[in-house]
Amino acid sequence: MWVERVISGWGEPRPVVRRVTLEMINDRAFEFPDPSLMVVWSAARESGSMLCRAMDRAAGRCTPALVLSDRPEEVAGSAPAGVLVRDRATDPGAVGVLLRTLHDRQGVVNELLADQNQMLQAQASVRTQMERMQDELTLASQIQQELIPRKAPRIEGLDLAVICRPAGFVSGDLFQVERLDEDRVCFFVADAVGHGVPAALFTLLIARSVHPLDAEGRVRAPSQVLDLLNRELIERNVSGSRFATAVYGVMNTRSGVCDVAGAGHPPPIVARPERLERVETRGPLLGIFEEAEFDHKHVVLGARDALIVFTDGFESAFPSVDSDALSLRMPTNDHIHRLGALGRACRQSGQFAESVEQFERTLDQQMGSLHQPDDVTALVLAPALRQAARREAA
Repeated sequence: MWVERVISGWGEPRPVVRRVTLEMINDRAFEFPDPSLMVVWSAARESGSMLCRAMDRAAGRCTPALVLSDRPEEVAGSAPAGVLVRDRATDPGAVGVLLRTLHDRQGVVNELLADQNQMLQAQASVRTQMERMQDELTLASQIQQELIPRKAPRIEGLDLAVICRPAGFVSGDLFQVERLDEDRVCFFVADAVGHGVPAALFTLLIARSVHPLDAEGRVRAPSQVLDLLNRELIERNVSGSRFATAVYGVMNTRSGVCDVAGAGHPPPIVARPERLERVETRGPLLGIFEEAEFDHKHVVLGARDALIVFTDGFESAFPSVDSDALSLRMPTNDHIHRLGALGRACRQSGQFAESVEQFERTLDQQMGSLHQPDDVTALVLAPALRQAARREAA
């Protein structure tokens, strides 16, 4: 009689009523018809755990459920989301309206569930792709570090410090320092235009294209090295979109004489006790103009002088204190004085490693340092203090 009163206002087609027990619902073999509504007539004598399990099963498969209980407030406290609880004394007509409303809205709920499942599948796919990319970038970083070390080599007669911080897993910056003969060493810093893996792969090509010696083993002039590098990059630049800036130089560690050439790169700094000097050179970006011309400048380093070669990432490494999010990426000139101070500190103390550690701590304290916009690389070079002191004494 009560059921008839509930479904009397349902309309056509009339729902099919199937009576089951909580034990049957909680049986794993039980299958909810689709579509279906679950109505539980609950009495105080029934097991609370049985009722909770039945409500959980309905909620788990998003089946509309209504529990009519003689203790509605208590049952409502344990009911999962989506399960309605009403007093058993509720008018059957009101119950019928409520059930019809739940039935009519289920189509929309099913569409939302389908959309949610598609979104979860897409998220899982994206997560898998991101994990794969993470693994590939980690491997790329390891390979790049093996082929292009980021630590300063030990070279007799040369005081050298290196700062090399990629903005991501891999770096578009490159440096090389190597001995050419008993007195001379060459140094090279390049910055591939762009970021990420394409720039990093380009650095591998650049590293293989630097030829300090000619076929007879004679030391090439810096301007000649950059000219040959530029021509080789143009030959291999099939896409026409791979460019780089660079500084190449040769230092005589006995005399302190340096020859420096540049290709569209920030001018190196000579840090002397009383002033800073910029080594301005003439030469465009590498990999663009086949007929490009490069010159080189002659610099003499005193016993207390140092040469600093760096990439343009430092231009945004020291933003103003009151910088907003946009200004954090705008270049400043503060890096010139800071790098010059680093060069002086290295020469005055003779402790290159300690001076670099202090500089890196200062770098870490800058706004935006956790997400630096560009790779930063710097070399601090000078003839070893003992050789420089002997040269001045002579």
